[in-house]
Amino acid sequence: MPPNCPLKCLESIKLHLNEELKRDLQDLAMQDDRPVSEYIRVVLQLHVYGAKTKLPTPSAEGQAR
Repeated sequence: MPPNCPLKCLESIKLHLNEELKRDLQDLAMQDDRPVSEYIRVVLQLHVYGAKTKLPTPSAEGQAR
């Protein structure tokens, strides 16, 4: 797949939220002009890949999953 082509999102996760958090996410998504699911995906990507860069580099043995 070309580098600028986004990966297809085929996996789903069911998430239970309280009403206040759901409303706040909806508000933020609306301000960002995105659907809530896309907004959550963007926030998760920023968090996960930002945090992942801070992890020590695994050895060759630790890379096999």
